[in-house]
Amino acid sequence: MHVRKSAVLVAALLLFTACVGRYVGCDAGRKEGPARIVLNTQTDRATIDVVDVPEAQLSQLRGNNSKEAWTQVFRIAVAADQPPMLGDYAFYGRSIRFTPMFPLDPGRQYHVTFVPAGAAPITATVGLPATHTTPTTTVAQVFPSGDVIPENQLRLYVHFSAPMGMKGGLDYVHLLDDQGQEVADPFLPLDAEFWNDDRTRYTVFFDPGRQKRGIPVIEAMGRSLTEGKPVTLVVDAEWRDGNGLPLKESYRRTFRVGPPDERPINHAAWQLMAPTAGTRTPLAVAFPEPLDHGLLLRALGVQGADGRPVAGDITVGRGELTWSFTPREFWKAGAHNIVAFGMLEDLAGNRIGRAFEVDQFDRSDRSAEPEKTLIPFSVR
Repeated sequence: MHVRKSAVLVAALLLFTACVGRYVGCDAGRKEGPARIVLNTQTDRATIDVVDVPEAQLSQLRGNNSKEAWTQVFRIAVAADQPPMLGDYAFYGRSIRFTPMFPLDPGRQYHVTFVPAGAAPITATVGLPATHTTPTTTVAQVFPSGDVIPENQLRLYVHFSAPMGMKGGLDYVHLLDDQGQEVADPFLPLDAEFWNDDRTRYTVFFDPGRQKRGIPVIEAMGRSLTEGKPVTLVVDAEWRDGNGLPLKESYRRTFRVGPPDERPINHAAWQLMAPTAGTRTPLAVAFPEPLDHGLLLRALGVQGADGRPVAGDITVGRGELTWSFTPREFWKAGAHNIVAFGMLEDLAGNRIGRAFEVDQFDRSDRSAEPEKTLIPFSVR
């Protein structure tokens, strides 16, 4: 009798193991019954499948050719009140498979709804297990790094200590006014999220319609920032990192709001400290006002006496008030130029020679020869 019980237990364990290897949450051995939602981990990229779909329902769905139509029937989202995820739909036997455009985040739960014709909706919450269990990711830095920002500040950069998950940040980033009340809709909702390549830097844009004078919406809502009043940036700890875990802690930082900056960048006011030939002493530049941190790293360079770019390393100083360039080889004597590309901006989006305009917010330089300004200096 004991041997028989052991054999039955081993058989059950083998069946359970086979089930888990293919689906998370599947019901092994089940052939009939209503459709079920399962997380399929057997594919190269985890998919969300509806299995055991009755043939009559499959026949009605085979005519679905648009993703818009599919999201009405088979909807996957990071929360019930969030937009549907992007991905591909396909039929596999009696199953319908959703392959997400981006891999599912470990540790995150996804809300799934399947609405077959003539039947009650089927819902489930599925997710991959977290690869780690203890939150470690933090907000490492926020730029501008200075304590004062102009009333018409254009963007903020939020840097993290480790890569973040695929979900954007506007649900987790807030502004509080001097009374501790949340500022209504200060940031610009965009179709695409602005991350760097390794997802450790997230860019938040202020809504330019509320930052520029003479725009009717400003009169109705007021600027997001008010000169003379402090404002506090809050990043919620619930924002998930690349391991599907929340941040280790929330982040808060208070800025003082100064007057609006509506003047173009004046490069003639920059102070240059030229290096000496035969050394690798950095070229140092001081600005009369803070410039945009992210753009300082890629919109300024150095052109050598031969007209070719000089290879080197860039350092941006505290408050984004200084910039230095250290060449990888010794400086050569002769005339050089700092190359300032047209995309360089200050904190309010003003560029060299022109102030920020709302209708230029999404502009980019698509010419064969990018717009640039040459600022000469000599190496002796």
